Formats: sequence, C-alpha cells, structure tokens
Amino acid sequence: MRTVQTLVVALLVVCVSAPAWAYKWQISDDSYIGVGALIQAQAQFTEDAAPSGDTWSKDFFLRRARIMVFGQLNKYVSFFMETDTPNFGKNGNWDTNQFFIQDAYGTFKVVDEFMVDAGMILLPFTRHNLIGATSLNALDYHGDLIKFPAGSTKLWRDAGIQFRGYIFNQKLQYRVGVFSGSQAVKVKDKDPTGKEVETGATNPSDYPRVTGHVRYNIFGTETDFFPKGIYFPKDPILSVGVGVDFVPDSVKTKAATFDAQNAVATKPEFGHHLGVAGDVFLDYPIGDDHEVVFQGTFFFYRDGKKDDKLKTSGIGSLVEAGYRWRFIEPVISFDYFKSDADNSDLLGIRGGLNFWLLKHNASVKAEFGGKKEGKLSDAKFVKQATLQAQVLF
Repeated sequence: MRTVQTLVVALLVVCVSAPAWAYKWQISDDSYIGVGALIQAQAQFTEDAAPSGDTWSKDFFLRRARIMVFGQLNKYVSFFMETDTPNFGKNGNWDTNQFFIQDAYGTFKVVDEFMVDAGMILLPFTRHNLIGATSLNALDYHGDLIKFPAGSTKLWRDAGIQFRGYIFNQKLQYRVGVFSGSQAVKVKDKDPTGKEVETGATNPSDYPRVTGHVRYNIFGTETDFFPKGIYFPKDPILSVGVGVDFVPDSVKTKAATFDAQNAVATKPEFGHHLGVAGDVFLDYPIGDDHEVVFQGTFFFYRDGKKDDKLKTSGIGSLVEAGYRWRFIEPVISFDYFKSDADNSDLLGIRGGLNFWLLKHNASVKAEFGGKKEGKLSDAKFVKQATLQAQVLF
C-alpha cells in the first residue's frame, strides 16, 4: 500500500509541479510573468433534484476551470488576472456560465505598509470570502452566508480601487476600497393582473460601495492577497478580523403601486445594505504529520430599515474544522442564518474527507451533508453528496 501511494505521489509531482516551473518566466531580477490553471471536476448527487422530482440527481460537471496570468513589471508594479467557467455543464447545461474575466487588477506598491489595487477585485469583507478557490479547506465556500446585494457583484468581485497594507511587522493588515456597488439593477413588481413588470432600478443617485477589512495575526503572518483555507505550515497561524460592506440604495424595501390602467403609479423604494462580519482563523501544526484547522465567522446583515424585515436581513454564522493526519483530513462544516423575515432561516451541516495528494496542487475531496431552508421546524433536510478532484498548476 505504501509503495502504491509513493508511486502515485511521485507521478503527480511530475505532472503537476513541472508546469509551475515551465510557465513562469523571469525577465529580470524584479520582473517576471507567469501563467497557471485550476481545474475542479465534480460528481454531485442531490436528493429529489432529478427531473422527475422524486429521486437523486446525478451530475458530472466542471465546478471551476480557470486560467491565471500574473506578473511583476518591477518591485513597485504587479498585476493579476484570471478567467472562470463556473459550474460548466451542471445539469447538462453547456450554454450558460461561459468563459469570462473574473479577476483583473493592477497593484502599485509604495511600501509593504501601503499599496493600491485597481480593477476588478474580490471584495474585502471577510477572510472567508477572500480565500482563493485554489486553496479552500472544505470542498467549497459557505456561500449561503455571504449576502451581497443582488446584482452588485460578479461572483463577489466588484470594480473599484482598494488600499491595503501590512504594518507592525506584518501582524496587522488592512484593506479598504471604494467600488461601483449597485448600479441600476432592474427590479420587478407584479401588476394587478399578476404579471411581473419592470418598475425601477436600484441606486438612482449612483452612490459607490465602501468595503473594508482589518485583520490582526496573533501568531504567524498572512500576506497573500488571497489567504488560504489551510496552509500546511511549520508554525502556528492564529488571526482575527472584522469587515464591513456598505452598499447604498441597493435593496428594494417597498414595492411599486399601480393605477387603474395597470401603469406604475409610484415607483419602488430602496434602502441601504449593511454587512458586518467578525471572524477567527487557526492553523495549528503538530509536527509534520498532524494539523488542526479551524475558522469561524459571525455575520450581521441589515437591508433597509429594521422594520422592513427583509429575508436577507438577520444574523448568521459559519464554522469549519478539520484535523489532518499526513495526507488525510476529515472536515466538518456548519452554516446557520436567522432571518428577520418569518420562515426564511437556513441550517446546513456537512462532513467531508480530504486527500491532499500534493497539498493544493492535487487533491481529492468527498463531502456529504444536508441543508434546510424556510421554517426550520418544518423544513426537510435536502441531502447532497459531492466528490471533487482538483489539479492546480
């Protein structure tokens, strides 16, 4: 068994590690350009999700397929760009979720304590949503807890300018940015006949979004633009952080009204989105073969005013914990959201097993869990099983 495992790992070293060397060109001491790729192939089975509605779905698709281009012009100027094709072929649909640009930003570094990023940037709200998909610990994100206003992002990215830096011996980091936010997102209401018609658009004054995150490392440092879900470190990493996301006039708080001729009599009203998150992350190695990994985040969302009681307002939390032994790691995950609106809560529980064949460069992950939404006392747990293979180079 050990011989077979050694041969598999050796083969993967050749297949995965070589492109990392082959596709990075050093132009000068301070200048280089590189390319990379990520493939995450999934087999997913979801209860009662087949077309018949009464049996498990059986889906094989690409969860992510990305091409990454990155480089540095000199020690002051660098860039990163990547494409994505998420959920390509899911449910047999090959015509949506096509190839597009997902991240594209340039960085001007004055010093470590002050840098400026400009372009299409992953919003600096929580550590969890900043983690690169290449280096997640659990099989995927806790996406149900990241509640950006509809239409205000492209997969958690927004266009804008961000200031960031690492101070006090890189123990304290900050990221704060001004972004496009919600820009004329169309909203619909039902007229007296029951037909949905466009009645207005968000953010008529075109106010920008402001998002920021501050983080302190009690042990270790984390200076990557995209932090990792698991580091396989030699020394402990423990950090805490808080983030805020404010998006003006981005949520509908009052529906339009109609006159006797079914024309819009009064336009819909809009309110602000406020998200606040606090989190903790721990990655604690015990020798070379053992490692404890934990992350937890608390969320508070207020869309509109308190009395509006929108479904997206409320409090929530995510918890994720794993224990790695050599290349095997069991992981458990928990999601909870208590909405201000009645019968709009969420509860999710998942357990998984990771096989780190070459750490993040080659892995296989299996996960089984369930989620229920609505009135939790009556809602059914919808179960799901997923198997994923990842190759990163």
